[in-house]
Amino acid sequence: MNITTSAQDFEMSSAIDQFVRDQLSSVLKRLSEDVVAVDVFLKDTNGPKGGIDKHALIRVQLRNRQVIALETKHDDLYAAIRIGSKRAKRAVRRQLRKSQRIQKLRMRDHLGDSGMQTAS
Repeated sequence: MNITTSAQDFEMSSAIDQFVRDQLSSVLKRLSEDVVAVDVFLKDTNGPKGGIDKHALIRVQLRNRQVIALETKHDDLYAAIRIGSKRAKRAVRRQLRKSQRIQKLRMRDHLGDSGMQTAS
């Protein structure tokens, strides 16, 4: 799993970069064989003015060529990253389950069309 980070409107520190990598690695550890790459885009809209203006956009590229993207906003950048990574985990799990169900249905349809008997 390849993780890349980039920041807009502020200087990315090594602490933030490491936090992003650690958070996503731990959250997506069990799903890592299905995840090809994760891109994280961080943005501070208002700068030092404050407010709910820290954005974390997380884009996950899956092995089956599907892309999941989600954005999280919060007043604390670390909280936005933490919340966004948990949401990414749920979205990836949901997408993989959906793909597996579709694949099973296709396999069942294919076996049914060829005249083969399926075990009950």
